[in-house]
Amino acid sequence: MKRLRASILQNSGAFVGAVLLLASCSPKETPPTVAATNNPPAPTAPILAPATNSQSSNPVAADIVLTPEEAKQHVGEIATVRGKVFGVSVSQKGDVFISIGAKRPAPFTAVCFKQAIPTDQLKALDGQTISVRGKIKDYNGQVETILEREEQILK
Repeated sequence: MKRLRASILQNSGAFVGAVLLLASCSPKETPPTVAATNNPPAPTAPILAPATNSQSSNPVAADIVLTPEEAKQHVGEIATVRGKVFGVSVSQKGDVFISIGAKRPAPFTAVCFKQAIPTDQLKALDGQTISVRGKIKDYNGQVETILEREEQILK
């Protein structure tokens, strides 16, 4: 046993420490377990923070519905704006501007360029209360959402 210990002492490393530990046990003892230290920690699920309406921390505020007047405080976010349509106008180029919340200047405008949605469908919204979903933008002081698909309009 002394020879075994002497030869083990000449070597170095974690393996040697484990062998010494085993050699020092009496035959009836069970050697203690040695925890592995080279294993990486087990992966954990990410912790998700609750949604906020702040521009800096959450550009996608999917669960909020805003009034046309509130929309200006949420520029840069994706949200739903709900209000009454007070007018639908069509430019010479065919772009459609839907005034929501009041007559011009409206607190919020839904804009549809290049007839992405049929003009007749958009004109039919005049006088109705609708919801529009999209990224809220500020274009020269006018708060708006660009409509690219019919699915962005909820009646």
